[in-house]
Amino acid sequence: MDERAVWADILHCMIASEASDLHMAPQQRVQMRHDGALASESFIPTAAYMEMLLENMLTEEQRADLRAHDVDFAWVYEGRRFRGNAYRMQAGLGLALRLLPEHIMTPEEIHMPRALRALTEARDGLALICGATGAGKTTTLAALIEAINQTRSAHIITLEDPVEYIFSPVRAFLSQRELGRDFASFPDAVRSALREDPDILLVGEIRDRETMEAALMAAATGVFVLGTLHTRSAAQAVLRVEGMFPPDVRDMVRAQFADVLTGIFAQRLLPRKGGGRVAEFEVLCATPAVRNILRQGSCGQLSSVMMSGAAQGMQTAEMAETALRAQGIIA
Repeated sequence: MDERAVWADILHCMIASEASDLHMAPQQRVQMRHDGALASESFIPTAAYMEMLLENMLTEEQRADLRAHDVDFAWVYEGRRFRGNAYRMQAGLGLALRLLPEHIMTPEEIHMPRALRALTEARDGLALICGATGAGKTTTLAALIEAINQTRSAHIITLEDPVEYIFSPVRAFLSQRELGRDFASFPDAVRSALREDPDILLVGEIRDRETMEAALMAAATGVFVLGTLHTRSAAQAVLRVEGMFPPDVRDMVRAQFADVLTGIFAQRLLPRKGGGRVAEFEVLCATPAVRNILRQGSCGQLSSVMMSGAAQGMQTAEMAETALRAQGIIA
């Protein structure tokens, strides 16, 4: 068996079917994810094959890092861009590969709600895009950044791990920076970005207290900050932010968060009628009522505020799903 030819066939199949993810590990069938469901392929790689494959996919520095921990990386094959994660497991090396869309989608293509589209005009504050892994957060952020790039003269700095979508400057000035290559840590990169005259700062993932502190500080200085959190709802996002800090400073954090927040947008992917998937967005806008709730730490009231805030562009996940069904987009 020519394993290189098999690998090429697998990639061609993944690209042709627009599978979202591919998983490989020694002594297991290769699996691809189509519309959220995994399906097996016939090829079963060996440990030696996985070593050889990742030897060719990773840089020398990434291969050195892989000896101690997993490695995130970007990779291009025949013009298509992938995001990868290589990791060690009991049987050897594993690989998770995500196929990025062929083009940056527009807000219209992903049915972006008007409150989220309004972020293209934002001049300051903090907006959080939330969702589980694989919920389309990166695609949503890319659509927003490209819409700004097409319409505004702004300096956009992205801090990513790794850089996924490559933007071509139109009206904006773009500085795309990658963890491990262009900066050592997210908190330090956010602080240094403030010395680079940004209008918009994209923080690929807010994972810890230090990064959140830096993002809040940047938003308070008049920069518009976009960030992501791995939470499934707006209320969970608020609790996650609070939970990053010790109890003795949470009142201060709540006040700072309430002052700079622009909105929280929690998304998930639903099966689209006729095939594929479509994003459903829960929307929480930072109205005066919402800011008061955040200062008080009364997250239980957020759902009712979203239900009654349709005039301000807010909606719960259930309202969003009902709207998609009424439009005939989902079954």
